Amino acid sequence: VNISCRKMRIIQPISLPLLACLLRLTLGFTTTSIKKAYNHELLKNYRLYSSAAANNEGDSPFTIQILMSDTGGGHRASANALRDAFDTLEPGKIKCDIVDIYTEYGPFWPLNSYPAMYKIMAEYSFLWKGFYEFGSTPFGLWLNDFLLETFCFEPFKECIERDAFNLNRRADMVVSVHPLTQELPLKILSHLDTNGESRENGRTTPFVTVVTDLGGAHPTWFNPGVDKCFVPSDALYQCARDREVQPEQIVQYGLPIRKG
Repeated sequence: VNISCRKMRIIQPISLPLLACLLRLTLGFTTTSIKKAYNHELLKNYRLYSSAAANNEGDSPFTIQILMSDTGGGHRASANALRDAFDTLEPGKIKCDIVDIYTEYGPFWPLNSYPAMYKIMAEYSFLWKGFYEFGSTPFGLWLNDFLLETFCFEPFKECIERDAFNLNRRADMVVSVHPLTQELPLKILSHLDTNGESRENGRTTPFVTVVTDLGGAHPTWFNPGVDKCFVPSDALYQCARDREVQPEQIVQYGLPIRKG
């Protein structure tokens, strides 16, 4: 894949355009700082009014749960960069709860030991290749979703329901920065938002994926059920389209990086 900086429009400090769109997506912010930094019409294209945002009034901060796993350093680094950029754009108005959902809520081995397993597979590349390629097949994708829903639905629901900031509510929005935190969290949110009536439909809590890979990505990154999917390159834009994510759901910007 030809990956040029010009084609990928990468990398901007703290990826503030990406964060501005996320802010606009969740809260409909019209702050002076965002207006000055980014084109108002661009931001308007990514505006999404949710019931959670509409009910978030007064001095109560807007809360975002960022789902990740420490399989490599990039996922937590991206989560931290998003948190820091939110605080830069809107100090004190947004609280981020960063969760390694598999380590903290995985019910048993190996689901609660993904970081350790990742290190082993990184050392023995044939293991990595085998798991990656099998997990990319239709059967592998189905098996992964089946096993996670069977064994992790209840513990992951506990994670997504948690009140990290003692505000008597779960997070107003969920952001995924890991390939294995799309399918099941979306089902859990549908379950919660419909009071248990459905795992497939009725979700009202905003859900956004921020893809942290660059030149290629596992299919589990891309779910057509998300509100927005942020990708850093032309190659990953096409990966998202191949997984039936629609153009209006995809936002192409650089990777989230920390302030220098």
